[in-house]
Amino acid sequence: MRASVIFMGSDLPPLYRLGIVGSGQIARMTHAAALQLGITPRLLAEDLGDSAVLAAPDAVFSHPDALASFVQTCEVVTFEHERLDLGLLERLEADGMAIRPGVTSIRAAFDKMHQRRVLLNRGFNVPIFAELRSPDDLLDFTNVFDWPAVIKSVRAGLPGQRSHWIVENRGEAMAVISEQQGRELMIENYQSIVKELVVLVARRPGGNARCYPVVETVMSDSHCKEIRTPAAIGPQVAAEARELALKIADELDAVGILAVEFFLTPDGLVINELAARPHNAGHLTIEGSPTSQFENHVRGVLDLPLGPTRMNAPAVVTVNVVGAYDGVDPSQHLAEALAVEGIHIHLYGKSPFPGRKLGHVTALGDDLDQASELARRGEAALMGRRPV
Repeated sequence: MRASVIFMGSDLPPLYRLGIVGSGQIARMTHAAALQLGITPRLLAEDLGDSAVLAAPDAVFSHPDALASFVQTCEVVTFEHERLDLGLLERLEADGMAIRPGVTSIRAAFDKMHQRRVLLNRGFNVPIFAELRSPDDLLDFTNVFDWPAVIKSVRAGLPGQRSHWIVENRGEAMAVISEQQGRELMIENYQSIVKELVVLVARRPGGNARCYPVVETVMSDSHCKEIRTPAAIGPQVAAEARELALKIADELDAVGILAVEFFLTPDGLVINELAARPHNAGHLTIEGSPTSQFENHVRGVLDLPLGPTRMNAPAVVTVNVVGAYDGVDPSQHLAEALAVEGIHIHLYGKSPFPGRKLGHVTALGDDLDQASELARRGEAALMGRRPV
């Protein structure tokens, strides 16, 4: 029988005793959204210097294996990442613990091979894929499907750990297989990408759901550099993407935020990946929508009424602040960036190093070009550069 432990100083009903597993920037922003509702979540953190820990007074520092004891202090548990013990979560869910999203959604996000099989079996369009356990698997796949190909890790890696490789020939593919020994890998046929899109669905346990406008992610040097909404794709494609995302959320019985990543190809929409948690592409909803993805995630996992997901302006753009090789610390240029009127700055309290996401800047505008130019000016100021 699971014991309920009341949070110190909390007069809230038991349902609102929320635990968050993880303590990076996603947890930080989820924690902030919960505080606005008068809810103080507990965090299961891994390091004293984690982004969310710097802003959250009620954190538990322990090895991730301590999840079983952590959940005993919560009524509802949600997750920032997919690096989880699925067997343990299944047992906890079977014992009546409110694991949200449920194990069905978490498994689909955690295991990309499982995700592909589930989506394919239920009629959704995914890349052609195969397990990659040996050079023979590579030969079998590439004898049918030409180069280039995409190799992916089946499960999420540690923060900053690479998880996919575009390979042009057998030599490059074998090098990846050799370098990634010990990780489960898969291979997919390469997609001709016109745009990369994301749809965020907020959903309650009973199935009530709301969809945010489709966003476009703009990549640079393998990093998501810019997030733009509304995506410039036309109403028919936008409606199709939203409909598909809602169907997937229903199929997986998702709770909270489910992010569905799409490739828009010359032949239509192809589902790339799923994330059963708030997503990088939804950071613009903090200022760009009446209810941010983080607040709607909290509302969804606690089975509270969902907030509106429309846009607050004709265009919203977020530019990510990513660590540079010169080691510049954006916090040292905060004053210059704050002088750029009309931007919204979010820094995560992280130490800078190359490729690390340190924060983001959001701007609202009358059109995408205006919002993008303003957000880029803010990011440039933070990084000590002149705007391009």
